[in-house]
This record gives sequence, C-alpha cells and structure tokens, in this order.
Amino acid sequence: MSPASAAPAPASETTPRRAWQVVAWIVVVAVLGGQLVHALTVGGLDFTVYRAGAATIFGNDGMDVDLYERNLIQLTADSYLPFTYPPFAALVLLPFAFVPPQVGVAFMVLLSMAVAWWISTLIVDYANARGRMLPLQDRLGRTTTIALLTALICFSGPWRRGLGLVQINPLIMLLVLWDLVRPATRVPRGLFIGIAGGIKLTPLAFGLILLMRKDVKGVITLGITFAATVGLGFLLLPRQAVEFWTHAVSDPSRVGNINYLDNISIQGWLMHFGVTGDVLKVLMYVLILVLLVGVAAAIPALERRGMRMSVVALTAFLMLQMSPISWSHHNTWLPLIAAAVWVDAVPWLFSRPGPQRRIAMVLAWVGLAGLYISPMWIGVALYGSTEYLDYIDTVPLVVSAIPILCLFLFVCLWLWAVWRHRNDALAPTRGEPVAI
Repeated sequence: MSPASAAPAPASETTPRRAWQVVAWIVVVAVLGGQLVHALTVGGLDFTVYRAGAATIFGNDGMDVDLYERNLIQLTADSYLPFTYPPFAALVLLPFAFVPPQVGVAFMVLLSMAVAWWISTLIVDYANARGRMLPLQDRLGRTTTIALLTALICFSGPWRRGLGLVQINPLIMLLVLWDLVRPATRVPRGLFIGIAGGIKLTPLAFGLILLMRKDVKGVITLGITFAATVGLGFLLLPRQAVEFWTHAVSDPSRVGNINYLDNISIQGWLMHFGVTGDVLKVLMYVLILVLLVGVAAAIPALERRGMRMSVVALTAFLMLQMSPISWSHHNTWLPLIAAAVWVDAVPWLFSRPGPQRRIAMVLAWVGLAGLYISPMWIGVALYGSTEYLDYIDTVPLVVSAIPILCLFLFVCLWLWAVWRHRNDALAPTRGEPVAI
C-alpha cells in the first residue's frame, strides 16, 4: 500500500477468470458511466455554488453579488444556496469561473472517480499486506478487483450523492490522504492537510494524527500552511475574508437545517432522536470529548501495530462527528472505515466468539450497511416523498439515524477494546509495512 510499491497478493490468489472479469468491467462501466451522465445532465447543484462563488471575484457571467450573500444561488422564493467555504476556497475554484459549467462538472466527476480508484488501490494493497483477500479477488485479479471496488465505492450513499451534486469532498480527501501516504523527506507532513483545511475547515482534525505521532515538524507545517491560506484570503479578498471570519464561519444556518435527516454529526443524530435545549448541548460536548480522547488514546497503540488505516478511519469519523453539520455525502471516508473494521478491528479485537463479538458485529453491520444505503434514502423511503424533508415525520427521521448511532456505538467499543489490548504482543504481519 506504499505509494512506491504495491504489496504482493496472498499466495492463495489463483489465475483470474475471464468471464468474471468481463462481468465486473460491465458493472464498472455502467456505474461510472451512468454517474457521469447523471452529473452532466441533471446533477451538479453544489458545483453551481462553487462556480458562482468563484465568479463573484471578477464578476464572471454577470455575477454582481457578494461572495457570502445568502442568496448566491436562488432556487425558489424561499430557498437559496450560499457559499459556505473560506475565501481561499473561492480562489482555488477560480479557474472554473472561466470555463463552461459542463467542462468543470466533467473534470470534477472524473477527478472524484480517479480518487475512488486510488482509495480502492490503497484498500486492496492494505488488506493483502495484512494477509486478507477481498471477495472474488482470486477470480478477478488485482486490477479488476480495484476497478469493481471503485464502482462499489462510487455507488455507495456518500459517493453516489456526492458525485450527483459534484461535491468537493473527494478533492479534500485526496489532499489529506496524500499528505499521510507520501514520503515526508523534503517537505514535512501537514502541508496538504493545511491546504485542505484552508478550503474546508474540518480536515484540520487530521492534525491530531501528527500530534499523537509527536511529529512536531508536521504540526508546525500544518499550522503555517493553514495560516498562509487565511492570510492569502485577507490579502486578495479582504472584505470577504472579514465577513467570513467574523460572521459566516460561526453561522451553521448558512449550511442548512441541523435537524435535517441527512445530518450524521453527533449534534444532528441527537436532534433526530428528540434531544434538544441544554441537554443537547451538554450531551453533545460530552460525546465529542469522549470520542476525541478515545481516538487520541488509540492512535499510538494502532500505530505500534501498523494499523494506520484504522488511525485514518477513526480520525475521519471523529471529524465528521465533531462538526455541527456533516451531511452523509461528506462521509467519503466510509470505504476506509469499513476496510479498517474488516481488516484491523474485527480480526484483532472481535474475533473471539461471545456476546461482545455478536454485539459488535450487529452494530458494525447495521451502521455500515445503513450508511452505504444512505440515511436520506432510508428516510425518504419511509416518508414516501422527497419534498418538505425539513418537516419529515418522526419515525422516518429516527429510523434514518439508527445507522450512524450504531456506528458510533461500535466505534466506542472499538476504542475501548484498543485501550484494553494496547499492550498485547505484536502478531507478525504479511507484506511490507503500510505507509498510510
């Protein structure tokens, strides 16, 4: 799984079968091709906001409103979409203001699919290095397995909706993962995480990995890089920077209704279950603190065992849970979380038969399967309509929140088990150390 070389597949891999490969590639072309067509024809809503925000800088396409106007994109008389990212993000997206919208959509979708392919490669190589093969890998071979996994990732709830909206999250994921995978020889780690944080603040949570690794140089690099993105915003877009950092950044209503069924953050799913007022605030901060301390305490133990995908997965989950609003399509990290559960957590911590394993497996299956399907799809199926989802009935809202609650509880069991077994003797692993 190192960027320089792929880990060898387990010796049990047999010669790929042509028929299986043909069927797999048909599925791949159908899924990826269908999503590209969908994005180019009826999708791309979020990309429209990105492009409009960038267009405000030089007034492209007659855009004469301010970057942080609430009605940047007016959908209906009572519905609008504002630009919710820092000024640096508008600067990064500026090239899209000078090309036709369809060209920008195609570029973003193809880039996202390339990121999904790379993630699939990381997962396959990580699993193989730890002595695990993916289902059907012996029949498909390495390349076709990666291709089919790419299609499965892109068909998952977070990626399916994100590709339809043409979201920026795959780009954020690319920056963060590359910073953690690349050789940190000349340029310290933290550079690309800092850039990702300048585009969208939440990736700064990955600084916890550098902190717990005692990578002082990486933490400093992250801080300087992020500060540089803020400074660049003030230098080139001073009025917009003041507006964002003094008002827009602390206004969650600009992002949407916190109690919307697609919000999978701690605050979101607590509200879905009817928790409000002071109880909500106290419980939310307690759960965030518990998760933060648990992940921080687990990182050294996981690092010692070479379980670096678990380190990334748990930190990503922490990031999503801490934010006031994390739409389910922000969870592009779901494939890595699922892989870490399958390759690391279950074999090490939940392999012994008994009540703990049964409870853990039920929580993991319900959580991961439900999030793969998508809380929004679950809620809409029970509600019977895609309209007025801000006022959805209680039962669909509660049921849609069950998967993220189950995954949260599983992660808590996972973290507790890591702490209990932190001093276990190290087991020999196959392949080369993973560089993630």
